[in-house]
Amino acid sequence: MSTQSDGTAPKIPSEEGLPWLHPDPYDASAASLAAHSHAVGEMMAGRARLWLGPFDPPASLPAGLQDTALVVPTSGSTGTAKAVAQPLASLVASQDATAALFAADGTAPGTGGHGFWLPLLPPTHIAGIQVLARAHRTAQVLGLPAPALPDPLPDLRGHFDSAAFVELAEPALAQAEQAGLPALTSLVPTQLTRIVTGATGADARARAVLRRFAAVLVGGAATSPDVLARARGQRIAVRTTYGSSETAGGCVYDRTPLPGVRLRIEDPDASGAGRLLIASPTLALGYLTADGGVDDSAFSTVGAPERELRTSDLAELDEDGALRILGRADDVIITGGRKVLPQDVERAIDRSLMLRGMIRSAVVVGVADPEWGQRLEALVTLEPGSGPAVGPEEATALVRSALRTTEVPAHQIPKRVHVVEELPLRGIGKIDRAAARELAERLTAGPW
Repeated sequence: MSTQSDGTAPKIPSEEGLPWLHPDPYDASAASLAAHSHAVGEMMAGRARLWLGPFDPPASLPAGLQDTALVVPTSGSTGTAKAVAQPLASLVASQDATAALFAADGTAPGTGGHGFWLPLLPPTHIAGIQVLARAHRTAQVLGLPAPALPDPLPDLRGHFDSAAFVELAEPALAQAEQAGLPALTSLVPTQLTRIVTGATGADARARAVLRRFAAVLVGGAATSPDVLARARGQRIAVRTTYGSSETAGGCVYDRTPLPGVRLRIEDPDASGAGRLLIASPTLALGYLTADGGVDDSAFSTVGAPERELRTSDLAELDEDGALRILGRADDVIITGGRKVLPQDVERAIDRSLMLRGMIRSAVVVGVADPEWGQRLEALVTLEPGSGPAVGPEEATALVRSALRTTEVPAHQIPKRVHVVEELPLRGIGKIDRAAARELAERLTAGPW
């Protein structure tokens, strides 16, 4: 397909009169980011629809989805991508709810909570799209002539480390100050971890630069409590977010729902845990299917007075309504007839004092086993400079010994542990559990 001068594909007329903008595949260059920002701006202005779906747009929108302004793929930890259809009203509701929170809690009080955004995430997922969209919303609300983004936009093709972050962030901070706006950005846990745990001079400088941001959103995957504690101890204004493409991005900040967002637990067990349901003005219309149809099976009004999203997450709500995500329902491993939530074991590894400074990250998977049905195994990465290479026998003995000193039941302790260079990821920093399971199976089949 040929492209226009701004890097987007030719406009595809829709039956409702608004054209589709379909940017060329994102390549992390400044020009590619600019093309996506332009398309987001046209969508925010109500002049076009933005298609980022995993298949080509339909010739016409099906009934119930005519108000679609954005089609974006999901990036779950399992399964294939779906085409989420979001209306402009939901996207703006999300942006304004974030701004209302930032205005109320003092993050950005003088601008109604709106600010200057440094984009460091790919605009192919909802988190990166909303960074650009919030900058366009800042311009709309404050009457600015251009979106509140760095000029020129950053080139993100290089490896992300502390030195790269400083090079990108310092000009953005200067432009934000000149515009009289608070500087804001969004990171995935891996990016935050590299900055707050690094021991070099460049890492220390990056932490000093990151402290100058009024808010640093972190989401896309679970963030280690140790990393969060270190970031806050370094006076970095980190804010954890929970959400999805179906909720127009983060709808829960620091475990607290944004204004207008309502959470409930479906069929809670004795401990109060169960499937999380979300009602919110930020909900998507549904999913578009490749044949031009609609899938709205994840959304319903059953058991509630308003439309809800039935998530794939198991969660519980504290007495004050704070959200605690326990893991994904479809991640549950059944070993010897007992259910194990891998995130419970991963959190235990992360919290273990015996493993502190040695294990950097871990993922627990279930591998087929003739005796147990599924056998628990773990993939781990080591902290840089933690010592000589650790073999599978040593790693297994170390992790099993450490977990035996905790409250982790014996059936939840991995039978084998494999040391790998990197954990398999998908989307923007989410663990690819299917790939991790396949890797564990291959490593188990290999020589010990």
